[in-house]
Amino acid sequence: MKNVILLGGSGYIGTHLSEEWLRKDPQVQIISVSRNGKPGKLLPSLVNHNRIKWMSVDIFDIDSYISKLPQQADAIVDLVGTATANSKEDFEKLNAELVNIMVELMSRLNIPKGCYISGRMGMPFKNKPFLESKHRGEHIALTSGKNIGIVKPSLVYGDRADAVVMVPFVQAVGLFNKDLKPIKVNQLAQQIIQICI
Repeated sequence: MKNVILLGGSGYIGTHLSEEWLRKDPQVQIISVSRNGKPGKLLPSLVNHNRIKWMSVDIFDIDSYISKLPQQADAIVDLVGTATANSKEDFEKLNAELVNIMVELMSRLNIPKGCYISGRMGMPFKNKPFLESKHRGEHIALTSGKNIGIVKPSLVYGDRADAVVMVPFVQAVGLFNKDLKPIKVNQLAQQIIQICI
């Protein structure tokens, strides 16, 4: 059995990543570590899935939950992040500082591969602090000495109505800037899995 730890796995990308990974690999066991634990609204395929474990913890307090994690994990993914924080400090904490938690878990549990989800664009009026914090997170990952891959999506969409309405706008911008192309959540999930296998 392969163990994969998802930090912030109860969110939109995390639940779709779990669904894709469980479908793709019958040997994977997913441990989702987040403040919320098991989401109230869940994809039907995950509702009673026996290869996913939901943990509700303070991710920043490693010592409070590390003993509950498998002592051998094959990969870890940092999915924690925000594009809508109200302060530079909150952007920094959730988009950058948490990378240090991933690095420490990789060291303490001898996890060979990690993946950090960065970004290419934030919300209007919050784009600069978002991108600055994501660039800081990338720097932490790249200078950690760990095998951490980075994915940098722009707009991630799928079955969320709020993101779908933005797709035409991002596609139009993408005509002039090839880095700003929307990506379906299942395509992003496949990129993350490829980094981690």
